Amino acid sequence: MSFSQEMKNKIVQFAKEQSRHYLEEAEMTYLEKLRRKTGQAKSKITKKLAKFKNRSETSLEAQNDMILYMSDYMNDLIAEGISEQEAFQRAKEELAFRSETAKSADLQERFAEYYETRNPADYEAIGLFYAGFMFFGLSIGSLIGFLGSGGRGMFLSGGWIDTLIGAAVGFIIGMGLGLISNAIIVLKKSK
Repeated sequence: MSFSQEMKNKIVQFAKEQSRHYLEEAEMTYLEKLRRKTGQAKSKITKKLAKFKNRSETSLEAQNDMILYMSDYMNDLIAEGISEQEAFQRAKEELAFRSETAKSADLQERFAEYYETRNPADYEAIGLFYAGFMFFGLSIGSLIGFLGSGGRGMFLSGGWIDTLIGAAVGFIIGMGLGLISNAIIVLKKSK
């Protein structure tokens, strides 16, 4: 079912407000996990977690999950014959952080589960693979393009285009290898 634009805006606003609370609760479990793994002081972990928490990607992901969850719940309520506005109000009450309802507890559990399986080392490794493969691909592609165009003598008289094409192809190959390494890490993690 498609909601009115006004209702979509209300859902997004509610999700934005509430997902922050759910994330903070889930991050506490994550914080405890980090403390056990690394043995660092709480202040150091909190600083790292603050950087991690402020990444818009993470908060947008949480908001989008909450929007989907809330939309599904509202659709179920509307199918029971409740108006869109009443469904929104009920969903808002049920999903408000710490509202002591089954729906809120379920959502809280989902966010906690998400953070339990999250390992910062995986994300760092993925980023390093991407960067490494892109630099490697860019370098090799540029070199092949440069040599293929005739070297230094031909570079200034039009060979730079071949070098540029080689660099672009190398960059794309590096990005592809980064995606493959990302997939391998995710698959290993899921086992």
